[in-house]
Amino acid sequence: MDDLIAKLKKGDEAAFKEVMAMYKKPIFHYLSLLMGDRQLAEELTQDTFVKVYFKAGTLQSDTLPAAKAWIYTIATNLARSEFRKKRIRRVFSLSELGEGQASYRPDVEGKLLAEQLLAMVPEKWRVPLVMKEMDNFSFEEISRVLNKPIGTVKSLVFRGKDHLRKQFPDAEGATHA
Repeated sequence: MDDLIAKLKKGDEAAFKEVMAMYKKPIFHYLSLLMGDRQLAEELTQDTFVKVYFKAGTLQSDTLPAAKAWIYTIATNLARSEFRKKRIRRVFSLSELGEGQASYRPDVEGKLLAEQLLAMVPEKWRVPLVMKEMDNFSFEEISRVLNKPIGTVKSLVFRGKDHLRKQFPDAEGATHA
């Protein structure tokens, strides 16, 4: 696999297509959870791979884990740029909908709820939380992508989880203290 990354760095189009095939769906899923908007996530996924294609020569290592972290770093930075542009201002709330305005399929309802809850978590906690809990990254991988110490990453994930626990009622309807 390391030769794949070496070829990618040299501009090999077949290597780029293979890397894109490996990471397009995970990156889209990651961005979809971060942004709470599938269309925007699709745009950012495309932008991510445009950058991967044109910046592959700047990749510092020929290893697959390094390339994965680099690709996720690009996606994360694009998401952060969107947050900074303040394109994401509105949080979709079911309470804002009138009766009959929305119909949910049971298989989609849980995913929509997760996306809504994550959209309410501040970005500084949401990014590592999604990486850890939704994309199953290790703390070490998150540390590489975000360029933060592992202890900081653990703290950010904890704070994100704690924010969710404090902000949203549990099954009995009581909030956690």
